[in-house]
Amino acid sequence: MRKSTLLVATLGLSLMGLSTPATADALEAWQFSHGGFVTASDVRAHNGLPQDRGDMLTALNADNPDWTEALTVYTWGRNFPWRNMTHSLGRFADNYNGAMPAVVPHSVAHWGDPSFAVGPVYSALAGTGLFYQLADEARIAFVEAATLATIINWTRFELAMSERKALAAEPNWALTNGSPKNWNEIFAFHWGPEGQHSVHAALEAIPEGAQVNAALYTALAEGQPHLLEERWAEDEAAVVDRLLHEGSLRLFHAALQGAEDAPDDAARLQAVMQARGLWLAAAEAVLTLSPDEVETIEEALAGSGDAALLPFAREAVEAALVALTG
Repeated sequence: MRKSTLLVATLGLSLMGLSTPATADALEAWQFSHGGFVTASDVRAHNGLPQDRGDMLTALNADNPDWTEALTVYTWGRNFPWRNMTHSLGRFADNYNGAMPAVVPHSVAHWGDPSFAVGPVYSALAGTGLFYQLADEARIAFVEAATLATIINWTRFELAMSERKALAAEPNWALTNGSPKNWNEIFAFHWGPEGQHSVHAALEAIPEGAQVNAALYTALAEGQPHLLEERWAEDEAAVVDRLLHEGSLRLFHAALQGAEDAPDDAARLQAVMQARGLWLAAAEAVLTLSPDEVETIEEALAGSGDAALLPFAREAVEAALVALTG
């Protein structure tokens, strides 16, 4: 019997269903759990990655923004040591492992660049190009949102890797580097350390976001036993994919609503920059569901934002959500 199969028994009912979630006392030292999902692989290192985003935002939201510190963390990373190197948000956004054309194909085709998500963040951190002489608050809003978008795209990457390893001619079911491990990494990145600095916390703060989180953890929990039994969780993976799209759209929609409701030009610019950052993840969902609406959305976000077009952009995202969720 393989190690992955044996683990099903050792984790017990808390892993096999949501009716008896594991308590903190029942977990191994390397495990963590939230929302009914319990890690079956050691993904503590991966869970540290969103702390890089937290460190960046701490540096930028100081009385005097420390752009150099944020740039250093973005480029070289700090909290995700893995395979004899420290991974970083910048490393992933720069077409990590050459995988972006397969992971977010519509976005890569739209921007004509598999590294579409890295350049804008460097520009925002350095205050160049579009961000030259822009208010600190607007630059920070973009960095905050764009780094969140990068984590969303990273969860998409892990879902794709989990599927690829499961359906390979010689499947890899290892808990150390196989399909179940990548499945667990989706959770590690999305949840963030103690539920902070990542997609989980961002969704909890917006309308209907908490429901997306709960549904995602349910799908991950329901799919994991299939992987531990060495078979692909096709139905659950489809739900996870849909929920990653939904989360990106709801975050983007909230930013658009903020821009539409902004009381003045400065507030609208800040919200627009936040929306632009989130667009780096939401674009894949819109391009999949409502490609004809992309031009309207990007016109609304041009410059400091077009107040007349922002309602149409918001409505386009609402239409995409209806198409996705029914």
